[in-house]
Amino acid sequence: MTKRIIRDVSIEGKISRKKINSVVRAVHVVPENEGWQVRKAGKFRVAEKFPSQDAALEYARNISRSKDVDLIIHSKDGRQISIQAKNGQAK
Repeated sequence: MTKRIIRDVSIEGKISRKKINSVVRAVHVVPENEGWQVRKAGKFRVAEKFPSQDAALEYARNISRSKDVDLIIHSKDGRQISIQAKNGQAK
């Protein structure tokens, strides 16, 4: 999962729930033994499984747009290779 620095900390050292939710909300496309998975960030439960990365990406892009979350794409070895913002632009 991507580590992001949260700079919006109050004087008391607290981070708002809204800011935390904006940081952890994402959809991941990750490799699996026999295909690809689409997962929600922070969840171990798989949303869907697909035979190809293209099919998984299409599904994940639809979720990303409808739920207004980022899309994080991983390579076959599991490393993160791309982050697409909610609007479909690469970050």
